[in-house]
Amino acid sequence: MADMGVEGFLKEVLEIKSLEVSKNKFHIPLNTIRREAEDTAHGPSFLTAMEKSSSDDIGIIAEVKKASPSKGDIRPDLDPALYAQKYTKACARAISVLTESQYFKGSLKDLEIVCANTNLPVLRKDFTISSYQIYEAKKAGASSILLITTILSKDQLKDYINLARELGMEPLVEITSEKEFETAYDCEAKVVDMNNRNLQTLETDLSVSKRIAAILPDGIIPVEASGISSFTDIQKGLSSSIFNFLVGESIVRAKDTESFIKELRNIK
Repeated sequence: MADMGVEGFLKEVLEIKSLEVSKNKFHIPLNTIRREAEDTAHGPSFLTAMEKSSSDDIGIIAEVKKASPSKGDIRPDLDPALYAQKYTKACARAISVLTESQYFKGSLKDLEIVCANTNLPVLRKDFTISSYQIYEAKKAGASSILLITTILSKDQLKDYINLARELGMEPLVEITSEKEFETAYDCEAKVVDMNNRNLQTLETDLSVSKRIAAILPDGIIPVEASGISSFTDIQKGLSSSIFNFLVGESIVRAKDTESFIKELRNIK
């Protein structure tokens, strides 16, 4: 983990995550999880899915999200299998599954269940600080993992991107500033998650993604994340040539999941 002076929520969750990874390694050794991951068939391509999106075919990464550190419980009784089926039927572009247990009440089991109930690419969304977690994701059936630039050194980020690709997964690399994009670009990231939420303060600023999108070169696929709750928010992203959007809380809270996803995609 990079020594970047992280504080607040981010510092707390990383301390917990480090202990969790150590515990998991004790139960299933690294060599075992690596072998099992390498023996797991590749899932559908996350990169190809992201490349399909356009202003006329908006890509929604619909999230399985039971809780959050800023909002507390959102839908703690959420059925991952049911939501995977709903998201698939609504033609989401991919599914994101939060597997962090302390603050988001997720689990690797949720990831496995979702992968077994959809033909869409599935993203493991967690605080990745070890190659062990990347093997876990692949073994569970994931097509992508989240790599957060803020918490990784440049060498770690590059190594994890390469490892994910060796396992047949295309990582989603999270950035929150132009400087972090330079790091991600140097590490040859292809799909970048421009997070409107500051993970240290948990404050959300919808201008962050638009500002970063303005400097992205051709060949980089942007994904906007956090704070998206309506097609109006989507439209603002489209105006910045953002065609993929990761949406969690507002989808999970929606009374009619499928209709809401279609609304976000501007499908009548």
